[in-house]
Amino acid sequence: MAFKPSLRDVLPTPMHASARVALATSTEATASVPWFVRILTGFGAWLASWFLIAFVAIGVLGAGEEVGAIVLGLILTGVAVLVRHAGGNVFLTQLALSTGLAGQGLFIGGVGAATDEKGAALATVVIQAVLLFVYPDLIQRFLSTYFGGLALLFLLRLTAPAVLTDVTLVGFTVLAHLLLLKQAQFQNGRWSALVTPVVFGLFTTLMSSLVMRSWFHELYREIFRKGATEMPTAVLTLGLAVVTLYSAWRVLEETDSEPGGPAGVTAFASLALTALLTLHTPGVIAATGVLLLGFHRRNVVLLGMAVVFILTFGVGYYYDLQLSLLARSLALLGSGLVLLGLRFFILRRFPAAEEVR
Repeated sequence: MAFKPSLRDVLPTPMHASARVALATSTEATASVPWFVRILTGFGAWLASWFLIAFVAIGVLGAGEEVGAIVLGLILTGVAVLVRHAGGNVFLTQLALSTGLAGQGLFIGGVGAATDEKGAALATVVIQAVLLFVYPDLIQRFLSTYFGGLALLFLLRLTAPAVLTDVTLVGFTVLAHLLLLKQAQFQNGRWSALVTPVVFGLFTTLMSSLVMRSWFHELYREIFRKGATEMPTAVLTLGLAVVTLYSAWRVLEETDSEPGGPAGVTAFASLALTALLTLHTPGVIAATGVLLLGFHRRNVVLLGMAVVFILTFGVGYYYDLQLSLLARSLALLGSGLVLLGLRFFILRRFPAAEEVR
């Protein structure tokens, strides 16, 4: 199923003409404002709101008024929600977004100053969970999912066994995969507007955490709780691999391919081998799962995100090898030859079907 279905997929034939007229009208209305004017309008909204908010924030937090910062932050966030509901032009949209972000910062900073880092993390989780449902904006919902997910992981690392953080990370992955696999069902329901920003927010949270854990592990432990017992990296990799294998199985079913046939066995074997070879770099199999879903849903942004993080984690895997430079070079050359051979085998064994036009 395509990530962006055509008119023939979602509407009956008699409604195609009226739908095309509506789309053409919408396109003309959008194109009436040049893109550079929209950018300058949005920039002006951000600049105006942030100057005002910075002045107020310095006056409130500089005087040590934590309660004032909390109240002002909630007021600004509430005003931003009302403004966003009131209009959809570029200026109001960007003004509401920038004001809302400033209000969230004031609220979280005030709670943190009045309590501690645990209180700030909890406040972040709560306010982002509320905004996810009440703020009708794609960017804000993405940021709410991302900031809320990171804050939840941070809170768990501070208050719960460290193993629970990795379990939650796998849970985020499961939720993101299920939302994409069942996207057609969710987008016909009440919460259709949440699917896309939540998916991207969860995947960004997952990749950010894995980058921190793989590339800056000592800093990762220093920021959270030094000496805490973590889940072995291999176990985390296997958990992410199970999620990716399940998604591959569902994709094969949706594309009318037999999971137990040659194509399914080849796909499962390749994914399992990738996971086993990168046990100490869980980001590789996680990014491979994003790549799989990006291809399945034909989403360019997901594909780009997956490629960037596969390269990032691949470099980390290469430098983590306990080998000499010559051995690393040979391993890199050998893995490239294996992948080229696998591609040649797949193309010969499973030739692409001719596209029906």
